[in-house]
Amino acid sequence: MGIGQRLKALLSFAWIISGVLNLMHAQSTPFDAESLTFRNNGWTCAIGYHGFTARPDSTQAAYRIIRPTGAIDTLHIGNWNHSGKHSLRLGIGFWGIARRPLIWDRWFIELQGTRNAVTSIFNGLVTDSDSILQPNALLDSGGAVLTSELTFKVQRAFEIKTDLFFETQLGLGWDREWGSTFSRSGPDSMFITRAEPSVNRLALELGAGLGVRIRSGRYLRLHFTYDGIQLAPSAEMGNGLVQWYEGHYQPWNFTLQWDFLRPTLLEDCAKPPPQNRPGEVLFGEQMQKDRKKQLKKQKRRARKNRW
Repeated sequence: MGIGQRLKALLSFAWIISGVLNLMHAQSTPFDAESLTFRNNGWTCAIGYHGFTARPDSTQAAYRIIRPTGAIDTLHIGNWNHSGKHSLRLGIGFWGIARRPLIWDRWFIELQGTRNAVTSIFNGLVTDSDSILQPNALLDSGGAVLTSELTFKVQRAFEIKTDLFFETQLGLGWDREWGSTFSRSGPDSMFITRAEPSVNRLALELGAGLGVRIRSGRYLRLHFTYDGIQLAPSAEMGNGLVQWYEGHYQPWNFTLQWDFLRPTLLEDCAKPPPQNRPGEVLFGEQMQKDRKKQLKKQKRRARKNRW
């Protein structure tokens, strides 16, 4: 399935979800209930598990060429074994509540950090200098010191019961590899030359999770996300897999999120009131003048009482 077809299917899915929402009259009760004491935005932080899983983890490989004489020559034949590393994932972000929720009720901007690393090993027969197939191996390896993930996403909550909800997510994420290294060791001249993996990727992310309001303005969520479509560079099959030399890898994340709403600022009665709301004056200029007059009268009376 190509990228265009996948996008069409995704939009159709979003349209169906919006119709279900209208039928269910789903409300963001855990978020709307605190609109009087908290702002409609705040901070979020996350800790979790990042996966970079090979799909598939083993593939067959054969490379044959046609000589000028018309003979077919096999340069290598064997199997690739792919392995992606898993690592810790940490993040922080800013989020807000939609005032008029339609398809989504919240939006998030998050920056998270993790580490991608992979190894692919070929074991099989490789042609030597005498054009004879001999047992040999080739090793592909790559990784980064840090993989940053900047994501904008929207979410929708389905209330299960009071303070407990199920949520879905759609996001757009930019991944960047920092301090990346890529290498091939072995008889690489007998293999198809491939460009180094891209250090920048843009992907459409999908996700779902469970959330609970632990107290006023505080939410705890257990969330799962994965790359649904790789947009740049586009995946060979139009899916969410990242190509890394001979292997294909699925990025996914399982995170524990803490969301904090910012409290509403209390009104300062001592400061000058806004011009468009003079009725809120508690200690205005006229009241201060009247108070000064009262103090002067009290002083005069005190002097008379002395005599």
